[in-house]
Amino acid sequence: MGQRADPDWDEIFMQAALQPDMWLGALDALASQTGSGHGQLIGVGGAREIPFNIVTNFSTDLIDHFAVSGWGAETHNFRVAASNRHIERGFYDPVLFEEHYDQVIPQLASSDYLDWCEEIGIPFGCQTNLVIDNFGIVGLATLRDRKDGRTTAAQRKIFASGAKAARRAVRLQEKLEGEQAKLLAGAFDAIQVSAFIIDVRGQLLAHSIGADAMLAAGDVRVAGRSIDAPGAPFTLRQTVQALTADGGLDHMRTQIITAESRPPLMIEGFRLPEREWSLGKLPHAILIANGPRRDRAGVTQYLSAIYRLSPAEGDIAVRLFEGKPRARIAAERGVTAETLRGQIKQIYLKCGVDSEAALMRLLAPILS
Repeated sequence: MGQRADPDWDEIFMQAALQPDMWLGALDALASQTGSGHGQLIGVGGAREIPFNIVTNFSTDLIDHFAVSGWGAETHNFRVAASNRHIERGFYDPVLFEEHYDQVIPQLASSDYLDWCEEIGIPFGCQTNLVIDNFGIVGLATLRDRKDGRTTAAQRKIFASGAKAARRAVRLQEKLEGEQAKLLAGAFDAIQVSAFIIDVRGQLLAHSIGADAMLAAGDVRVAGRSIDAPGAPFTLRQTVQALTADGGLDHMRTQIITAESRPPLMIEGFRLPEREWSLGKLPHAILIANGPRRDRAGVTQYLSAIYRLSPAEGDIAVRLFEGKPRARIAAERGVTAETLRGQIKQIYLKCGVDSEAALMRLLAPILS
């Protein structure tokens, strides 16, 4: 019998970059090939102030327990401590493993995390940093129990090969996330709506051509990558903060004060449907300066821009908001009830809602 072919790590991790819901499968493949119980992708710091922690074969309760216990500090976490020691010496992405953990464990201020790792069966493993930048750190790891044992040199070689591909995949996914803001800005250009697209930190990712005039006139100021303007009842900065705060508002409206005796501008902010996780560069909210026309054509174009609804889906959303029964909508659009049901499911998915009532609440600020 021939030897088992090595996995195509580039293919595995590039698929994950293009379809982020495939990261669990990619991590599971890495764990399996290295004889480990778990694979992990973790992002912390910087733009990842809302971090992600994806672990295969691991309950969300355990991940939540780790987060609330505050074990991400190097004073408690031997994995973080080992990484930081190497970063301090200028080694940013070596493969670290049990030998390095052994060196830092005696220096920990508390054994709580160490004891927890023993309790749930992850005392061993190896790790590396995929990305270190002003957005924070993205790390890759395998986690092992005592039955798996300490990693071997051969297993670490496989891990390093997978990590090389995972590093490229993370960079690609970051680039793809960044491009989404530009695509959104272009969509608003197409319907002549002035828009600012911001990330989860409230920083400006992109803006439409129409927003250029507001910047040029000084109606909106950019400081670093943050935008602000005087307004009532809220400044533009306060509006952004309300949209980006943890558990913040889905919709905000304020009036900004313009210069040279020009009429004030109404600004509306909309929080976009949340993804389960991201690398920190996805659009999080949109600020609209001159809203869409309130006729059906204007609103459906707007829904297409902000929620990526197709023209048909936008029209259906408007008809639902108008209170029309589904049977009537199907008849007016010349489709079967089953087809309409499938289209409505897609609308829910794209808008990040799970019921018609939630969709109505989402559409109310736009259509009222």
